[in-house]
Amino acid sequence: MDSTYSKVKTGIPGFDSIISGGLKIGRSVTVSGPPGSGKTTFGLQYLHSGAKDFDEPGVYLAMSQNIDDLKNDCKSYGWDFDDLITKEKILMVDARPFKIKDELIGKDESLYRGEQLPFEHLTKLLLSSIKRIKAKRVVIDSLTILAMQYHDQFYMRQGLQGMVQALENFGVTSLILSEYSERDKIPLEWFVTSGIIQLRHTRKEDTMERTIQVTKMRGIKHSEQIHLIELDSDGLHLLHPKLIP
Repeated sequence: MDSTYSKVKTGIPGFDSIISGGLKIGRSVTVSGPPGSGKTTFGLQYLHSGAKDFDEPGVYLAMSQNIDDLKNDCKSYGWDFDDLITKEKILMVDARPFKIKDELIGKDESLYRGEQLPFEHLTKLLLSSIKRIKAKRVVIDSLTILAMQYHDQFYMRQGLQGMVQALENFGVTSLILSEYSERDKIPLEWFVTSGIIQLRHTRKEDTMERTIQVTKMRGIKHSEQIHLIELDSDGLHLLHPKLIP
């Protein structure tokens, strides 16, 4: 494995030390886990740190949550996304298929027009957003919403591969969030992306124990251990990560 690759630091305390210092630039990585495991926080922390600490603008594509709610939630961690948006360091795009307008639920015709390959529209939206702020990082939250529209797995994989290839051709380092539990089938994005990061939470007595595990990171020496993580007032961080020599 090449230890001299250009590294993209996630900015999540303790995490980069278990992936030899950072993600490979220009690659796409899946972040999977059940609801409440910290996927969205992981993605937003990655973007916030990139824009604030490493001068790497980022695009956040919201597929399921209201952007204003997300920004308000981030304030509890001390992350001012409004300031970064004003400075064109962050672009948050609302790509939900259904939006509430004037107390009515309407379909967003700008992205979903009934075609068989909504990935094409999503890819065009992403690339135009990347060009707009010269983004280096992308987070898609979450792929699961889009996957629900596909009945044919071949078309789903074809569309996903096309989107991932387009992002990698632009040189952005992307996190693709998706819902997954141990009872589910292995999702297609695990086969298509260069890496897999799994977040889990389990009940331990009267508390929830959060963990993270890197199960694939192509071309990078990484820990395969399950590491404890905490979610506190500063966001996510690993507890006592084992350093990779």
